[in-house]
Amino acid sequence: MDWKKIKKIDAHIHILPEEKQLEFIKYQGEECTWAKADIETYINLMDEYNIDKAILQPTNDMYMYYPARKTNEFHAEIIKKYPNKFIAFADINANGSYIMDEAPYELEYAIKELGLHGLKLHPSNLAMDADDLRLVPVLRKAAELKVPVMYHSNPCMMGFHDNCAPDKINKMIMVFPDIQFITAHMGGMKYLDAWSGCTWVDISFVLPEFVELYGIEQTNRILRMFGAERLIFGTDYPEREYELYCSILDKMDFTEEEKRKIAYENINSILLMEK
Repeated sequence: MDWKKIKKIDAHIHILPEEKQLEFIKYQGEECTWAKADIETYINLMDEYNIDKAILQPTNDMYMYYPARKTNEFHAEIIKKYPNKFIAFADINANGSYIMDEAPYELEYAIKELGLHGLKLHPSNLAMDADDLRLVPVLRKAAELKVPVMYHSNPCMMGFHDNCAPDKINKMIMVFPDIQFITAHMGGMKYLDAWSGCTWVDISFVLPEFVELYGIEQTNRILRMFGAERLIFGTDYPEREYELYCSILDKMDFTEEEKRKIAYENINSILLMEK
């Protein structure tokens, strides 16, 4: 079965509030990437590409979203309106001591009161390393709540300090063995570090870059190196298009059973683990 038809959970998408989407259209035009980040457009794509559910991920970016609670409440509104189509991971902010003193309580509010399902950490946008000790309290809370944690891991700029490097995430994985960690983007160009130390990885955003740099055969080898039991389907929509992702995955040599694991079963098992 081709990837367009396989039932999928997209573990990594972004939807913007209408006013933020309109800002992008105003300054970058109607053809810009983030002009497509509205819920109605995305729901149509879900039907076309057999996306059974999608996980709303915050960007942790003040230029796209709001303070953490507003972001989480925005996602909660979507979940309430479309309970069978979406789940969401919570956002946190890094304002002074907020990250240590209040972030754990904001996470608990997001999970228990708003009905969110996990935590997303974006070290680059939080301006701290993935293994920064200031993250320990909120990770302790995630462990207590038994929710998964997704770490952004993809260098943002050449030559700059990579605070979201997989080897830093690996440290937190060792400190918190009870948490189901997902390393986003397969660690980016540092995928070897993610392979050697990280547990689950999502394949969002990075597949087209791998194909451009290494070609189809080597991209297949990279995915095979991780193994279907560790890979999680995700696109980073609207940064990546489903047509492109499905066409790349159709050229990989996964069995039907392996496709199901990547497309649906792996992330579903993580979400069931939290209960």
